[in-house]
Amino acid sequence: MTRILEARNITKRFPGVLANDRVGFTLKEGEILAFLGENGAGKSTLMNILYGLYTQDEGEIEIRGQPVEIQDPNDAIALGIGMVHQHFQLVPVFTVAENIVMGTEPTRFSFSWRLLGWLGGVAALLFFLGGLFAFENLSQWLLAALAGGIATAALYGLLILLGFLSRRLTFRLYFLLVAAASVALLLIRGFVLDPSPQIPLLVFGGLLFAAASYPAMRVLATALDRYVAGRRIRTLSKQYGLAVDPDALIADLPVGVQQRVEILKTLYREAQILILDEPTAVLTPQETDELFEIMRGLVAQGKSIIFITHKLKEVMTIADRIIVLRDGRVTGETSPEETSEAELAEMMVGREVDLVVDKGKASPGEVVLEVANLTAEDQRHQPALRGVDLFVRAGEVLGVAGVQGNGQTELVEVLTGLQPATGGTVRILGHDVTNASPRTVTELGVAHIPEDRQEDGLVLSFPVADNLMLCNYYEPPFARGPEIRFDRLYEYAERVVAEFDVRTPSIAIPTQNLSGGNQQKVIVAREFSRPIKLLIAAQPTRGLDVGSIEYIHRRLIQKRDEGVAVLLVSVELDEIMALSDRIAVMYEGQIVGTVDADKITREELGLLMAGARPKEEASQEADVQETKGGIPVG
Repeated sequence: MTRILEARNITKRFPGVLANDRVGFTLKEGEILAFLGENGAGKSTLMNILYGLYTQDEGEIEIRGQPVEIQDPNDAIALGIGMVHQHFQLVPVFTVAENIVMGTEPTRFSFSWRLLGWLGGVAALLFFLGGLFAFENLSQWLLAALAGGIATAALYGLLILLGFLSRRLTFRLYFLLVAAASVALLLIRGFVLDPSPQIPLLVFGGLLFAAASYPAMRVLATALDRYVAGRRIRTLSKQYGLAVDPDALIADLPVGVQQRVEILKTLYREAQILILDEPTAVLTPQETDELFEIMRGLVAQGKSIIFITHKLKEVMTIADRIIVLRDGRVTGETSPEETSEAELAEMMVGREVDLVVDKGKASPGEVVLEVANLTAEDQRHQPALRGVDLFVRAGEVLGVAGVQGNGQTELVEVLTGLQPATGGTVRILGHDVTNASPRTVTELGVAHIPEDRQEDGLVLSFPVADNLMLCNYYEPPFARGPEIRFDRLYEYAERVVAEFDVRTPSIAIPTQNLSGGNQQKVIVAREFSRPIKLLIAAQPTRGLDVGSIEYIHRRLIQKRDEGVAVLLVSVELDEIMALSDRIAVMYEGQIVGTVDADKITREELGLLMAGARPKEEASQEADVQETKGGIPVG
């Protein structure tokens, strides 16, 4: 295969961090090249350099054998490089088409001769009606209508002319032409009306009109050609198997379809190299399978893909070649046929990683969380929870499984006080906390790892130390009355950062500067390092590398063994089955079944997620029907 991209000795430094250290690799035409690495290994930094968001301190990049300088994303796009970011770059209130064409909008001339005729006719009618009151005979009425129609049409005709010139001419030519005409017309008008006109003022007025009218007419004479945009998007959708509705609002689309929109954005700009940064981090298993089919289709049509991920199974499934980064350096290059998940994990972390959770039998105690007939609405005020009943006991993990969008997000938000319930009750340690505030819930000993770490878990502009103290900054020993004791706070933050292996050059830097995985570690460190009775973990390992996943899994089981009640919500079936003692399955806002984790297979769990009932319930109903059928009639 032809070499399409080559990077040599790429080095990038940030204050206190060597993000990339002489990284080199090649990408071939029509292949999927996967990059693996821990959080903070330098994968995203390297991709941001290729896309022009960063500039390397050292090193060279070649595209099709030619050295290139990529200073910004415009350079990357011109070279045929497109990037789909981990956090989508979409405007929710815009349509699919508007998001895709943004910055490269197909336009049309907004003025039309038809509108000129309509304006002239309407003006003539209005002037005719006005003439009925101002003049006395029909000829004067008609003359007024004719004059008004012609004047309005002439004014609109002037706009058409200026708009046409502004689209076809450069500013310099437009300025010279319009300025000459304007000055000439103003001088003629001035000499006609005034024997001694102020010539400098008239000349200045003509020049000012020419200069000011150019940007105004560029805007007024240009309109988004929605028909052309929609037609091109539908063509690309059909060509690459990316089914989307160009007229749909982004806010109304599920995450998987939003990702298709991001991919179409790159294809619309004729990208030959696609960089997918953690594309499966927010996808369900079904959406991930669909993405892989799309990727195979793109490669079959000659595109080249750089695939960034933490998930070993995905790499083994989809990649042609695999490059592993650790601490900013390339530690290995291999292919799925030549390696195993265990070897890849060891290359990533630098040690042997236990991919199987070491979990003993649970010893459940008293009920800590009890939910009865809970109902709630989603953001569109549609029913999201439809009578949820569940309980979690001290010393056990209750996993909530289900395809994303079946009420799991709303359940967690209601339990943690982020969203009101419309009915039912929530009790924690016997206290009724239905619709209680987040602080009330937190002070009862509840820890929360939110589904969206950046939206609900962190204040990104705050330093790492401040984010570690969001739950208890106002309590001793960190506060004395209204005074915050920063010495105690920083001492505690330094200890927690070391204990939970948060990779940061300083606890004083903004949390937004950390990698996604280290942001998640900040949340875990904050929630796990204080006394808790109930842990509500929603997608706790989303976007984390295999070493971090192993660490968080071990911590979750450790908390369970310490007597903490754990409610685990995850779309990862392997995670649910590995960590849970009992599994509750959600479907369309209801718990359709709760089963012991060691008594159900992955296939049976998948059926429950699709809305089927547990075998026990189906068997009981069959028995009832059989009994009814045996009752003699009459």
